[in-house]
Amino acid sequence: MMKTIPMFFTLALIASLWSCQQENTVSEKFLQAAPKSYMVRLDVPGNEKNLKALGDVAESYRTTVQVTRDVNTAVLNWLLWVETIVKYPASEWDDTSSTWGPWEPDDGLSSVLYRFRMWLNTDDSFDYAFEIRPKNDAGAAFVPVYTGHVNPGGLPTLNAGTMTFDFDAAAQYDYAVDSAGTISVAYDYIAGQKDIAVTFDQWKEHAASLPVTANYHYVASAAGDGHFDFETWADVHAGTEEAAQYPGIEHWTLRSRWTPDGDGRTDVLVTGEDLSAQGVEDFRQSECWDDAFTSTFLTRLVTIPPDPVFEEVQWGAEDACSSFPAFSSPEL
Repeated sequence: MMKTIPMFFTLALIASLWSCQQENTVSEKFLQAAPKSYMVRLDVPGNEKNLKALGDVAESYRTTVQVTRDVNTAVLNWLLWVETIVKYPASEWDDTSSTWGPWEPDDGLSSVLYRFRMWLNTDDSFDYAFEIRPKNDAGAAFVPVYTGHVNPGGLPTLNAGTMTFDFDAAAQYDYAVDSAGTISVAYDYIAGQKDIAVTFDQWKEHAASLPVTANYHYVASAAGDGHFDFETWADVHAGTEEAAQYPGIEHWTLRSRWTPDGDGRTDVLVTGEDLSAQGVEDFRQSECWDDAFTSTFLTRLVTIPPDPVFEEVQWGAEDACSSFPAFSSPEL
């Protein structure tokens, strides 16, 4: 039988209900199974530092840290919100599901009501959905805007699954949402080893932003070494005086690798329409940095068939890249 609890509580009542809600075993299992922020966070050595305070560090290292921070910001805020929700008593639950809500923000200005649901599947996996509906339309259906799946595995910690954030669906009803597009995440966390794939599909942080389509793949060991792959499609000449002459789209790929001590290397490869129009096959850049994140080697290469590759070493020598001596392309 489905059990129901009113949604309007004092803090004291919430605390007392939480202490006695032991029969909601689905909720308890989900609290253990839900992805924790450390499982899906992209960590790069030194990324806790203030980039502006780092001084003259390798630009490729800065880029790697900034991109991983951007991905973390887009994903982790939602996850932390759900982690907070499920710490409170569910409003309804039975042997295979729990529901929190519906409710609205305390300020009363929201255009929507929120609801969070999760359910246990027959294979011991979990699914969950954060849903919204128009506040003033009691007959409207709830629309999922953040959904996820937790793969079956042994409790107390399930460590693999997927998540999808649909900002188009959210913006359709929640007028406070200014973003668009979707973000999809697949994660696998085993004993400190992380393997995380993130896809941004026509994502815009704000309505006026240019849409971003990009793929990210992050792998790190418990020891602290790892690599980060990134690809996107963009017009390198957008906003420049050459924009009208070269309106094509370029394919950008980046691979950053690092050791537990923090030294690393970034390799960039650019191909695309405007390069081809100029007879250029590809553009490459490689930069290495030491364990203080200071650039030790930077080179740029341009391939213009049938001539050989043109290389311009900006500084250093490639033997400074002892941990990663050769160019490496992303695995996406």
